[in-house]
Amino acid sequence: MLRHKPLVLVETNGNRHIVVHVSPEASPEIYPGMTLAEAGARQAGLVHFAAAPASDRRDLQALGYWLMRFGPKVCIHPPASVFLDATGLELLYNGLMNFQQRIAQALHTLGIHAALALAPRAGAAWALAAFGKSGSHILEPEQLLSALQPLPPEALRLEAQTVEALASLGVRSIRDILQLDRNDLAVRFGPSILKRIDQAMGTAPETLTWLAARAPIRASLEFEGVVEALDVLQSAAGVLTRQLAAQLAVCGQGARELSLTCRRPYGAPIEEQVRLLRPCRDEAALSKLIGCVLENLPPGEGVIAMDLSVKRAEKLSDQQTTLINSEEERSTVEADHLVERLRARLGPAVEWGELVESHMPEYAGRCRDTPGEAKTAGPRCAVDILRPLRLLRRPRAIQVIVRPAESCDGEPVSFTDCSDVRRLEHVRGPERIIGQWWNGRWKTRDYFDVLDAAGGRYWIFRVVQSGQWFLHGLFE
Repeated sequence: MLRHKPLVLVETNGNRHIVVHVSPEASPEIYPGMTLAEAGARQAGLVHFAAAPASDRRDLQALGYWLMRFGPKVCIHPPASVFLDATGLELLYNGLMNFQQRIAQALHTLGIHAALALAPRAGAAWALAAFGKSGSHILEPEQLLSALQPLPPEALRLEAQTVEALASLGVRSIRDILQLDRNDLAVRFGPSILKRIDQAMGTAPETLTWLAARAPIRASLEFEGVVEALDVLQSAAGVLTRQLAAQLAVCGQGARELSLTCRRPYGAPIEEQVRLLRPCRDEAALSKLIGCVLENLPPGEGVIAMDLSVKRAEKLSDQQTTLINSEEERSTVEADHLVERLRARLGPAVEWGELVESHMPEYAGRCRDTPGEAKTAGPRCAVDILRPLRLLRRPRAIQVIVRPAESCDGEPVSFTDCSDVRRLEHVRGPERIIGQWWNGRWKTRDYFDVLDAAGGRYWIFRVVQSGQWFLHGLFE
């Protein structure tokens, strides 16, 4: 567990690792901007991870939406701050102290270490939460000046170079800044420092961008009695997808993951997840997907209600839903819909193939649960040359007659596989493939593309070191 351990986040700049964030458990001698080597020398056992600003912003936004349960207006302030407008909420929570305690308890339950402060202005609340003494802070307007004065200049959210310049002048607190002439501050540091001071003191407005409220996208349908007929359930699914498509259109989004819940009269509800390869709000396509899921429902006492909700959605414009620029794009969309229906029916048995750079045929491809980016194989990849569509999981030993018979490197004339003798009409090869000696596979193979008298086409190889023959693939 990393809780209560000294932790820093670092960014790589050339061959240097620079500390950008420091946890409260770390030594006070460690600060952002120093190198990781220097930080490690100042504190033993220091844990470090690479900073991921994009991922942190997504997590912070998710936390902001979660905090909307306490108040409707939430604003995220990267890298690690969230503003929540508490105006008028004291009546709902019977006082601001109870409001703050409710949020603190909820964050503690989630395992999030957070400093909370309530102030008349966002800048003042941020300053107290980030640099005030540990504990709860609830400020009245008349207490604002006295509470902010002891705090360091960083509490005004100034740029790093401005803070360094102030430190070089011996300015160590907001009190010291307020004693300086405002005109001199503007000339020396620019107008931004005056703007931050006025925002913290409440004499200048600060515009916050609130997160847009997100209502859950869902549809429900209750039956008058127990329904067992599949066609009735599929018809109900059409009604639910029609409602979902209308809600998605209003939001300008397309579904990427759906959740279907079928409630039964006695047993536990049946929940099924449906993942889509691309955002979709097409009513017919969604209805077909849900219909495929309903076909696999276990037999039981029937269904009394169905709930369909969107677990994950992405932006989708009307232009994306109507315009397909080329035949290739239309084919891709149709293939994606086919895979989605197959996965709805067969579940994880449906996988995607992915090319891998390897000259060994059995290692030139792999399966994955999610689709990857389309890419072509490199020049050394085995699939550059014609390969059979079907490869055996393990090459099967066969008996081969070669010509000339006395030669170890002769051309195959016929082979026997599971007592079936196949006489060859055409032979192409050999193609020599060297084993991966670094993995202990040092044997060399000579591959032949062969066609028998019945029209069957096979891919066989001979192990050079042992002279044994194997069937590895079939052309279909």
